[in-house]
Amino acid sequence: MKKMILGLGAIVAAAIVTSCAGVTTNNGMPALIGMGPNFFSKIQLNSMIGDVQSSYTVVEHGVKAEATVTSFFTCVNLGDASFETLKGKALEGKKADDLIDVRVDYDMNCICGINTVTVKLTGTAIKYK
Repeated sequence: MKKMILGLGAIVAAAIVTSCAGVTTNNGMPALIGMGPNFFSKIQLNSMIGDVQSSYTVVEHGVKAEATVTSFFTCVNLGDASFETLKGKALEGKKADDLIDVRVDYDMNCICGINTVTVKLTGTAIKYK
């Protein structure tokens, strides 16, 4: 019994030391599927992308886009939640050139090594003058 408890303690300590139970970052932004195999995670994160310094007119406030990335035990990773993809979805059907006041929310769920991250982008569509 002592050996089993010590072994379980060693596994938990290894998970904490190797950061597989935490959020990794990439240049200050949350990394989407950077964690090693874990049993359960539910994390929500956000970030904001700065404004442009050019002259523009507002086309529409509150444009939205969403994408999901899935990882199976960090061995097979599927999905496209890149900024360009989300920007394209947000501007689809609008006569706009770019986005400002961009906010990005991340909703991550992990159960037994199957990670899903839903990325939600909200911003203001603009047209450059």
